[in-house]
Amino acid sequence: MSKGIKMRSAKDRQGHPYTVETLQRLSDSGIGAADLVCDDHTCACAVRFVPRYQQNRANRIEPIDVPAYIGLTRGSGHAASCRYNAQARLSAIAAQSDPEFLSALDGGKRELRLLALHNGLSKPGLSGDGLAATGRGPETGAGKTRMQLLASNTKLDSYLRTTADLLALRALCESDDDLADDLILRLGSKKLPWKQFFFERDRFDEAWECVRQGGITPHPIALCGVVKRHHHPGPTATYRMSFLNCDSLYRKTDRADRVETFEVSVAHADGVWLSSFAVGSEIVLFGICKAADTVEKTVPDKRDTKRSVTYVTHRLTLAPKFKKQVVAIA
Repeated sequence: MSKGIKMRSAKDRQGHPYTVETLQRLSDSGIGAADLVCDDHTCACAVRFVPRYQQNRANRIEPIDVPAYIGLTRGSGHAASCRYNAQARLSAIAAQSDPEFLSALDGGKRELRLLALHNGLSKPGLSGDGLAATGRGPETGAGKTRMQLLASNTKLDSYLRTTADLLALRALCESDDDLADDLILRLGSKKLPWKQFFFERDRFDEAWECVRQGGITPHPIALCGVVKRHHHPGPTATYRMSFLNCDSLYRKTDRADRVETFEVSVAHADGVWLSSFAVGSEIVLFGICKAADTVEKTVPDKRDTKRSVTYVTHRLTLAPKFKKQVVAIA
C-alpha cells in the first residue's frame, strides 16, 4: 500500500470539491462527511476526513489538539504519480540529493547519514545563510585549503536542503511510520530511531531529555511546533538576538502547585526573518539544540490568587547557522 501525506482538500464521487475547513464545518453541524476520493487527477483513491479532536496524554496539563486532515482509508493507496504519495515525494527528494548523504540501499530503501550533517554544523566559524567566498589563489598552500573548504561548504548546503525537504515531508505525514520503512536514519555506526530524531510538541519533554543526555556532543534533532510569538531586542537592549517561541508543552507533577513547562525557541540576529514565520503557523527546526538548565518561578495562580504555582521551565534553543534549518510547513 502506498503511504500518503495529510491532505487539505479532496472531492466526492461526483467531483464536488471539499476543503478541510468545509468538512470541519459540516462535522461541527452534525453532518457526516461525503464519500471522498483523492483530488489529484492521476489518482482518485479512497480517502477519509478526520475531524479535529483533542487527545489526552499521560501527565499532560491540557489535551493535545490534533488538527483536522484528510488521509487514506484502510487498504487504500495513492497512485505512484500522485502528489500526495509520500514514497514518490521521497524518491523525488532523493533524485536531487547527494548520494553520499542520502544513499540508496537494497530493496528500495534509503539511508540518511546524519553524522555528515552533525559534523558540518559543528564546524567552527560557520554563520549566516550563505557560503563564505574563498577567493582565488594558487593551487598550493593556502589556496588548496580554501578550495577544499568551499567544496565542503557546498556539500553542507546540499545536506541542509535535503534534510529540510525530508522534514517538511515528515511533518505532512500522519506518523513516523509513513517514512520509517523506506528511510533509515544512521548516526555513525548506529541506526537512529525516528522517535529519537523527530519530535512534535507533545514530545518536547522527550526532546529536552534527549539533548541533555547527549552532553557536550548532542546529535542533531528536529522539532515540529506552532509559532506562538516573536521577541526582538529593544533599543537599549544589551543583546542582539531575536527569538521565535513555539507553543509550550505543560506537564503535570505529583504536586498540584508545581508544573513543568517545555519551551522551544529559535534565536537569530535577523529578527525580520524570524518574523516571516507567522504566529499560528507550523514550522520544523533542526540542528544541534541547546538544553538550558531548569529554572523555577513561583507566581500567583491565575484561577485562585490566594494560591501560588511553581513553574519549572525546561528550554530548548536552536541558534541556526543557516536559515535552511527552519522550515515553514505549507
